[in-house]
Amino acid sequence: MKIALSGASGFIGTHLKSLLDNTDSVETIYITREPSSANNIDCEYSFKEFLSGSIDVDIDCFIHLASPNYDYCKDDSLEDGIVGLTRDIVKSLPKYNCKKFIFFSSSKVYGESSLIDHCFQELSELNPISDYAKAKARAEILVKDISDKLGIDFLIYRLPFVYGSGMQSNIASLLNILDKSLPIISFKNNLGLKKSFLSTENIKLIIEFNLRNLSSIDSNTYNISDLEAISLDSFLKEYRILSSSKSLIINLPRVAFNFLIKMPLISSLLIKVFGSLQIDNSKIRRAINIQLSPTSDGILYLINKKNL
Repeated sequence: MKIALSGASGFIGTHLKSLLDNTDSVETIYITREPSSANNIDCEYSFKEFLSGSIDVDIDCFIHLASPNYDYCKDDSLEDGIVGLTRDIVKSLPKYNCKKFIFFSSSKVYGESSLIDHCFQELSELNPISDYAKAKARAEILVKDISDKLGIDFLIYRLPFVYGSGMQSNIASLLNILDKSLPIISFKNNLGLKKSFLSTENIKLIIEFNLRNLSSIDSNTYNISDLEAISLDSFLKEYRILSSSKSLIINLPRVAFNFLIKMPLISSLLIKVFGSLQIDNSKIRRAINIQLSPTSDGILYLINKKNL
């Protein structure tokens, strides 16, 4: 089986590359902006080469992960890097007799983290706020429309916050504090705000299933996440326990949160980190014959990778 993967040098992409490189009967070509020997990737081609049809290969499935990863911009970089690139890739698939396409979108198409603990389903109304989320929503539409016209089967996966070895984010900074056994401030679970998290291990589990069962690429959109949503406070406490951190987690009461949320300089960051953005993963759990792991398993895997 021949697989094409874009974005192999990114955070999630490195994990998928590891999966593909260690999957029997799978040969992978990697599509990137500028092939470089520094990436240490064999069978690497540029987007220009791919879009021109100059790569002499038939592809069974294209996994499109490459994407800018910032919320706002004053230029066309998000439009070009998400919408334009996705459109051009899908239109080029017939050149490689490729009939299967997997696109990684974002749960941010539903909106941003908020103080409302609502769980979004795939049919929930979209409300993208950031430039990034708007571009992902437009790219989803193009994937559906172009794939339908060209007879291509697709999957659109909407991802929440993804964690795993190599991540860089606000939450990664909090985990680094726990690794150093320094005190950390959090808010109690009684805030009632839960997040959906997604371990890189669950992503690999799902993609491996898709590749072993190409019929599962069935022109559908799915929310994918760990088994159940949890609060960030629970995430941090689980990490502290499993990592044997000596950190003191100082839980501020709800009244402190309500006070801080009124301060313009920190309210947006506070909501982004501790607010709720929960997605319903029941559709994907019904569709595939695998058991998604809980966040506790993903955290343990992350800790074990750090300790290697």
